[in-house]
Amino acid sequence: MLRSMRKGLFAVLLLAALALAAPAVGATGTTATLSLTAGTLGITAPPAPFGYAGSLTGDVLTLTSSFAVSVNDATGTGAGWNLQAQIGPLTAGASTIPAANHAISGVSVSGVKGVGPANSVTTGAIPTTAGKIFNAAANSGMGQATMTFNTQLTVPASALEGTYTTTLVVSIVAGP
Repeated sequence: MLRSMRKGLFAVLLLAALALAAPAVGATGTTATLSLTAGTLGITAPPAPFGYAGSLTGDVLTLTSSFAVSVNDATGTGAGWNLQAQIGPLTAGASTIPAANHAISGVSVSGVKGVGPANSVTTGAIPTTAGKIFNAAANSGMGQATMTFNTQLTVPASALEGTYTTTLVVSIVAGP
């Protein structure tokens, strides 16, 4: 009985294998297409106000802070992009701290969806006229990412007390 069940099971498996291996009769194919249109390149979250706080000591102060910029590159070109910034002197009434005292000391990238940006811009003074602070090399930075810039402000020993202000302008430009 067991032997006949084995033979029967073997026969069923053999027929199933033959059926699967049999060539398809009357098979046909078609072409699938996908059409994508270009999106836009833009800053999706501009820098929020950021600031510094310190107490005058009669010595030079080095203060730190940070600001973040979120970018979306949906162009589909792989051309890359760059962030440009511009900052002026910090002023409190007639007292000023030179714009050159304001620097970017580092940058980190987070929230990447797609291909992360490959940056080749070195850190240093925040430009006083529009200049690159970050770039996404060709074939990078496609999708979404947030760049967090660590900043440093050198306050001269001769600074007067007060609340100083300036404006930071950040823009995005196509191409690395």
